[in-house]
Order: sequence, then C-alpha cells, then structure tokens
Amino acid sequence: MQKIISKYFKNFATMSEASHTAVLKIAEREGIEMNRIIVATSFCFDELNHQQTKMNLPSPQGTFIMGGLAGYPFVGDIGLSAFADHIPDGGAALFIFGSHIGISRTGEVGKIKRVGQHRHTNTCGALMMVQNHVLSSSIHQIDPADYSEFQPEFLALRLLPMAEDIRKAEVPILKTTHLVYDEIENEILKLIINNKVLQADFPVYILGGIVINTDETLPNYFSQKVFRKVK
Repeated sequence: MQKIISKYFKNFATMSEASHTAVLKIAEREGIEMNRIIVATSFCFDELNHQQTKMNLPSPQGTFIMGGLAGYPFVGDIGLSAFADHIPDGGAALFIFGSHIGISRTGEVGKIKRVGQHRHTNTCGALMMVQNHVLSSSIHQIDPADYSEFQPEFLALRLLPMAEDIRKAEVPILKTTHLVYDEIENEILKLIINNKVLQADFPVYILGGIVINTDETLPNYFSQKVFRKVK
C-alpha cells in the first residue's frame, strides 16, 4: 500500500504516527505533560476520518470538531472561541487539519473499498460532487435561506477561479484535494490569528496535511504539509 501511495505523495506516515509525533514534540518543546495538550481537528465529516483507532492522542477531553464538508472549518470564529475556552491551565492547543482523498489497493485515486461493501466508492465523494459543479459551471449563488446547499456551494465558489487548473490536471481530484487543503490552511491561520480568546498566554500549534484513506481495515495515512508553532 505504501508503494502505491508514494506515487502521489513524497512524504507520509500513518495518521496515528503523525498525530502522536506532533503531540510528543509539543510536550517536549513546551515542557508540559502530553495530556495537557487539547486538540481541535478540521477534517471532512466522513466517518473514515473520525475513527478513534486512526489517531493516537493522549488528551482525555477528546477532540473538538471544526470541520465540515471536505474539512473546511465552517465553525468559524464562534466555534474557535468555544474551543479556546477549553484549553487546560498551563496547557497548549494543537489544530490538526486537512483535506482527504482515497487510494485503493489497486491504485485507483479517489476510490476505496469500505468495510461491509463489495464495491469501491468515491472518497472524498462530497468534494468530487463539488468538483463536478466547478467544472460544469453549474454553481448557484448562496441562498442564506437554503442551508442544505451552503457548504458545497461555498466551496465551489472558492474553487471556481482554479477550474482550468483542475481540468488540466493529470488526476483532477488529486489537484482539487491539494487546492482545498490550501483553502483550509489559510482559513485556520486567519481564525487563529484574529481570535481574541486565543490571545491568552498559551502555545498554539498547527499540523496540516492531506489524509489518505485506504481500503477497509488498512490505516489512514497523513502527508504532512505544515507543523509549526503559531503563537
């Protein structure tokens, strides 16, 4: 499986390894216990990204979920303020985020075989539908009264300027996944920098990358793009 993934991603580790390593480094750098580090995630709400066995985190609080469709942090500043108010005394905050894509055992990008299914399904299926809207230019202006379509239409509008880049890509969904990652990272950083509650005196770190989902009981992998202290 790793040989197949390496065709598309240069550096990657299991999601468990990547998350645990980040927490360990923060604890060592800040001189705090690992269980004083609270984690917020911004991943797509696909169940593949939220199985407890996929991440290795010591925090007894669990994780604060920021991500909506495709992993974009739709909770916004209000959600971030709620999370910031949960940080342990003398502790630190870690934001783990990114877009996700499936790669099957046979090397098919954007497809995996899920537990209990005999067929392969799209991953990220929601992002593929958004991509189809972008490439067909079938995008509607966001209607505040129709919340059911808000998230996909919002993402489609953000991706529309990059439609030609997606169309020309060798693997369009892989290109779209990277572009959405950039949108997620930019928004996370903007939220952190501008949030008043997070101005308190505790360390804030980010770990961003692309989650690589694989067939059935195989682990999730994580191709890291950024790990650094923000404040």
